[in-house]
Amino acid sequence: MVNNNRTFCSLLIPLIIPLMTFAGPWSIGNFTQVKMEYQYTDYNEYKYPDPILYEYNQHDYTQPNPFIAQFPENRGLVRVTQGLGFNDEIQVKYQYSDLDKIESSWEQLFNLRYNRNLTESADAHISTQFTRGSSGLEGKMLELGGKYDWAGFILFSGYYAYYTTDTDSNSNDSHSWQLKLRQALTKTTALQARHDWFFASGENSDFISNSLTFWLSQWLPTRTAVHLEWREHWDSTGLNSHAPGFEIDQYISWRTTLKIRGRYYLGRPEDLTALDAINGDEFTNWAFSGMLSHYLFPETTVLLKYRRYWSDDQDISMNTYLIAIEHIL
Repeated sequence: MVNNNRTFCSLLIPLIIPLMTFAGPWSIGNFTQVKMEYQYTDYNEYKYPDPILYEYNQHDYTQPNPFIAQFPENRGLVRVTQGLGFNDEIQVKYQYSDLDKIESSWEQLFNLRYNRNLTESADAHISTQFTRGSSGLEGKMLELGGKYDWAGFILFSGYYAYYTTDTDSNSNDSHSWQLKLRQALTKTTALQARHDWFFASGENSDFISNSLTFWLSQWLPTRTAVHLEWREHWDSTGLNSHAPGFEIDQYISWRTTLKIRGRYYLGRPEDLTALDAINGDEFTNWAFSGMLSHYLFPETTVLLKYRRYWSDDQDISMNTYLIAIEHIL
């Protein structure tokens, strides 16, 4: 473990220094934001249900299908965001992760994103990404998206992404889109709906998944925002899942914010291979997390996060710790 952490840091440090040095001269008259993040996962009991893994780790580990994806043992991220005048923004991101305890796998991710404010209400972005890792993994991604805000009462956003992934054993092309609509019901209440669609074309078979998520958000006089969530997922393997959750955002002071999240997941696969990989005929898990955000200075923010994830029926248990710092040069 010590050797892995040393290797991990030796890869990140040479990248951080030139990025910060290069960003400085650009910041004259604009802004330059640098973010550094490190995440460590402590596996108590964990065994991958291999048929459920698929290739969901290509998009910042946020693909919610079906709520069990790569949790890297070590993950580091460096991101530089540069404002170019009032309407343009460019972002460069590098991420390295390893999963040595499970299968000695590693992954590097390079991402370049450009944002453009088209009008006071609309903006658009284009993003490209390259991923490389163990087992000969090479992935490429192109994403196009945007959003439109009707005076804060209606917000519509969406994106389309195309992926190509190659490993030593197979290759596939993937497509995904996300459509999100938020409607203000009152000055303090909002309803949001999101649809995620994913299609992967493999050498042996194709895979299609859909997720539909609803949020109800309420702002309280105690400087608290409460979000209730419900997610439905179904895919071409016959997996159907339900996931209720909640989020509470609390302003402790103008400098400090606490965010608490909780989520329960219940999935019932129909594929015989998937059923052989899990205990029983369904998969359940729980996840709770807390994140503390604090402004050390007007230009510097520190983030601390803890996440607890477990599944009693699958004998899975893990803790995730994250620390991040954001600074505007």
